[in-house]
Amino acid sequence: MKISAFLIFCLLLISIAAASQASALEENDSEARYLLAQGILSHLHDETQANITLSDLHDAASLYPEYPRSINDSTGKTFVFYHPVQRIVILNNNAADAMTVIGADNLVVGVGDTMKENILQFPELSALPSVGKWTEPDIEAILALDPDLILSYVTWPDSAKLENHLPGSIPVVRMDFYKEDVYREEMENIGHLFNEEENMSNYLAWYDKYFELVSERIADIPEDQRVRFYAEAGSGKSFGRRAYGEETGLDDLATAAGGVNVASGYITEYADVENEWVIKQNPDVIFIWSSKGGYTTTGRDEIIALHNNFTSMPGFDTISAVKDNRVYVLSSSFAYGSSSPVALVQVASWLYPDRFSDINTTALHHEYLANFTHTTEDIWNSGTFYYPDGRE
Repeated sequence: MKISAFLIFCLLLISIAAASQASALEENDSEARYLLAQGILSHLHDETQANITLSDLHDAASLYPEYPRSINDSTGKTFVFYHPVQRIVILNNNAADAMTVIGADNLVVGVGDTMKENILQFPELSALPSVGKWTEPDIEAILALDPDLILSYVTWPDSAKLENHLPGSIPVVRMDFYKEDVYREEMENIGHLFNEEENMSNYLAWYDKYFELVSERIADIPEDQRVRFYAEAGSGKSFGRRAYGEETGLDDLATAAGGVNVASGYITEYADVENEWVIKQNPDVIFIWSSKGGYTTTGRDEIIALHNNFTSMPGFDTISAVKDNRVYVLSSSFAYGSSSPVALVQVASWLYPDRFSDINTTALHHEYLANFTHTTEDIWNSGTFYYPDGRE
């Protein structure tokens, strides 16, 4: 086996010690030392493997201790990067949102179709080349951009429509950037990967501040005195209403705000339920998810219609939430992702108005838009992110 003098030099340089992986990963410097050692040893063992080239190791050695660095995506897959990622393709709005928040959107070279349509939310990214739908990407368009990395949802598109058509040298990192249980970890990972730890830390400090505020203010509410809510997305696909149960973003949000889902234990994820079942549950508050509105000056009428269609359904006037005018619509672009702390405070204020009467959620939302997006005041004042919103 041919052993490169360069590799031997690197092995001596990083002073490999016989230590466990857990010990080696305690600090960033140790992480780079461990990963570089593993890469060198792997290359020495098999120089023909495509994912660890001599060029990769040379780059990492010259950039040490900044590189190599590794992350895990939300499928549990580990990726090791031997040099900075400089050309990124993103397939969906949530990934675009996350990249913008940490200040790494300047690395993006191609975007999915939905970003092309969201000019007011992504003024710079929307001008980039399209790589097709987030569910069915255009492989030729992706390859033409020569990306170092692709960001996609965990589930969509499936590998048969993406990875199976790509060379192994282009990693597909799968993260959702909207599920509360993994969102913070995903942001930490991309902040580390794209060397934007400071921006990431500033954002997460803001994120934690409002999640902790809500948690503290609802902590003393006994479980049997918590407000009962029902969550949905409008008419059912086959019958009745399309309800949101456990393991959905809207349930996560409203539960974190101190509510109790009337569908908990009855359905998981999304399912159609009978109108009569909704009436029988008699929820105190109702939340309706909508893909309309958000970062656009249009769509308000559709959101209002969604609200009014629910409240005018036969028999729904007997539901406590309808009688007490506690039916609310949330735009998906507001409820999930990087703006979710604002949405959390808003939902908590709807559930427990007396406990959050001192917070101006409109001002809080404007603070988010000013600090973490590239939007202008036009969308701040004209976008419909939730309804009712005081502009009725």
